[in-house]
Amino acid sequence: MTSTVIASRITEAREARAMSMEDLAENIGVTRQSVSKYEKGIVNPSPEILQAISYALSFPTEFFYKTEQKALAGSSPLFFRSNSNIAKKVKNACKYQIKWTDEIKKQLERYVDFVERDIPTLDKEYEDLTFEDIEELALAIRKAWGLSDDPIDDLIGVLENKGVIVTQFATSDFCTFKGIDAFSCWKDGTPYILYHSIQKSAVRTRFSILHELGHLIMHSSIAEDEAVKKDIVDLADMQADRFAAAFLLPATSFPKDIHSTSLSSLEIVKRKWGAAMSTIIRRCETLDLLTENQINYLKRQMTTRKYWHKEPLDDILTVAAPEMLRDAIYLLVDNKIITPTAFINASGLSPADLKYICGLPDEFFDGFNQRKKPILRVIKTGTN
Repeated sequence: MTSTVIASRITEAREARAMSMEDLAENIGVTRQSVSKYEKGIVNPSPEILQAISYALSFPTEFFYKTEQKALAGSSPLFFRSNSNIAKKVKNACKYQIKWTDEIKKQLERYVDFVERDIPTLDKEYEDLTFEDIEELALAIRKAWGLSDDPIDDLIGVLENKGVIVTQFATSDFCTFKGIDAFSCWKDGTPYILYHSIQKSAVRTRFSILHELGHLIMHSSIAEDEAVKKDIVDLADMQADRFAAAFLLPATSFPKDIHSTSLSSLEIVKRKWGAAMSTIIRRCETLDLLTENQINYLKRQMTTRKYWHKEPLDDILTVAAPEMLRDAIYLLVDNKIITPTAFINASGLSPADLKYICGLPDEFFDGFNQRKKPILRVIKTGTN
């Protein structure tokens, strides 16, 4: 921390909440030009204005004094598992979630060693990958990781054991990240996957995480300016979907469990493999396990029973939460190297953000209370 406000942190806080300069200016009672000067470092905000910014954006004032860490290596572009087109301001907000997670990891690395990375990346150009290549890739990684071709019970645990930092991303009243299931990125040599578990089924979450793993493995060489082109994004998403399905439902074993074309039989397969019934149907279609008429029959039944958005077992199946960052924090707290309050203050983030990013329970923040202060209200008056 420094004693000088870091201008870029004001921009970061505002963009992380997907808020425009105009919105922030109106919220704190100044002009847009004033906000621009704060963010460019031309004018240093007064303590009162900084306090107003802090409350308006739900960041502790310590955040605005936290020095930026130098990047050790380049970053890959963000890829998204989403339902629809994502606004640019929301994509920017996602980038900061990755940045904060990376800063927390580096903060903890002063004291602990994380699991060494064991994630392959392809030298082959992604454009040249066939679906058969992706199927073989998924099986090869399963074999290398000792997963055989059995169902995966603790998917997040498997990834954490291979050096992937998996966390939930923090939503807020400002930005709910609607439509985004997960996103991923390589940053300073570390693979990150952030996912949205709120109101998402466990099977959808598992597929989304594997979709992002596919991006990390197959698309790390895509340049940031290319990652916004629709044809490239569409191809990368198609490949990531194929990888996720092949990894989740391997062609060497999954077909043995397809015995019937009834939805009740698919429920049994879903429980065993932890995959959505809709994913199972698509996988059967991909592997030619059922005829076209059988596939169409299942799809009609899914429509009739309104299963495309909510399926049986969605309220029962669960996903084990990430543990790596949380366990590192508790390791330091339990050994009295840091206190919860010291960690919270050093992160510069709000308890609400830290709760999701680090997987911390509510009781971790017991006793941490930032006293709120009155804020000077700016009133416009007319002239005589």
